[in-house]
Amino acid sequence: MINQKGLFLFGLIFIFFNEKSNAQILRKKQASHATCEGMINITESGRYLLEFIGLENKENETLSAYLKDSVSKNKIWSYFSPKNKGKISFDVLPEQQEIDFFLFETEKSNPCALIKKGQAKKILHNKKLLSKKVVSNEIEVDPKKRYIFLFISKENLKFRVNFKFEFIPIDEKGREIIDRTISDYTVGKRINTHIKIINAETKKPVTSSITIKSKTKLLDGYYQASDLFLFVPKTSKSLIKIDRRGYFSKDIEHKFLMNNDTLLILLKPLTIGSTAQFEEIEFYPGTSAIKKRSEEKVKRVADFLALNASIHIEIQGHVNSKGKNTSSSIMLSKRRAKRVMKRLHQYGINRSRLTAVGFGNAKPIYSNPKKAYQEQANRRVEIMIK
Repeated sequence: MINQKGLFLFGLIFIFFNEKSNAQILRKKQASHATCEGMINITESGRYLLEFIGLENKENETLSAYLKDSVSKNKIWSYFSPKNKGKISFDVLPEQQEIDFFLFETEKSNPCALIKKGQAKKILHNKKLLSKKVVSNEIEVDPKKRYIFLFISKENLKFRVNFKFEFIPIDEKGREIIDRTISDYTVGKRINTHIKIINAETKKPVTSSITIKSKTKLLDGYYQASDLFLFVPKTSKSLIKIDRRGYFSKDIEHKFLMNNDTLLILLKPLTIGSTAQFEEIEFYPGTSAIKKRSEEKVKRVADFLALNASIHIEIQGHVNSKGKNTSSSIMLSKRRAKRVMKRLHQYGINRSRLTAVGFGNAKPIYSNPKKAYQEQANRRVEIMIK
């Protein structure tokens, strides 16, 4: 999903670089992701938007061992190097045009030379994948190998490909391994609080960054896990922040209890057209002025955009009002969306990634609000991935 399109190579959307390897390639060879030498390192599971940069002309050599005909230079090269035994699953969905898709298995050293010589193992070749037709695959991978994903488009075309990628570690018996972290703050008292983070669509565990800030400061800390087990000596109210590239960020206020306690957190993957509400961005009544206590929430949106550096968003403003959706309601909701957009830009988010619209009261969460929390739910700001 959906940082913000930084850390990416030229027109690449939503794929991240390995700072040591790919940054060195760029400095030395000025290679783009349209060449094998400039291929992008896929470091973790997530949803990626890859963009063809519209190159012209064809070439005869690179894939001559796998294709008889010359192919377009308009390519996207990427790779994954598993650190452990496991399996990868991925979906490929072009947005507009048809593409060819290859998956190669190579040794970790000199993969481009091996492909050019025809010494890489061709695992998949899907021809003429069309828009709106998802191609799904699941393949077991070897930590001693490198896996090369190649997307080929017709010449001179600029468009994007949705690429959903997931790596699942497995043990010797083929069972999935869950990322577990255990922290004991009780010196042996053993009060068990389990925080479990899963993909809202697949219901599979998602290793995420977990930041906890408690009123007692007892649990304050930063964790990386899909399953976090905490042992706390007393009840504690805390703010839990969950972040993962490729997913909407999530903040939860939670009261840790003095008995066994399980908190299940669903993370929503970023996809084009998906929306999420960033709660508690509040405005002074009848104005577009953001309340001071909401400034931290706006900063969280900026942090989310910085983490997912290649997405564009549409900021959608809504108001809570009865009756017809008047022009004044629409204008107020749009002014609020623009105010949020302005603050995000001030936090360092490129304005070209942001647009703002106002819906007035056309899309209420509660059509007939009777309580204050229902009115506040209608008076909201949402973002949509574009």
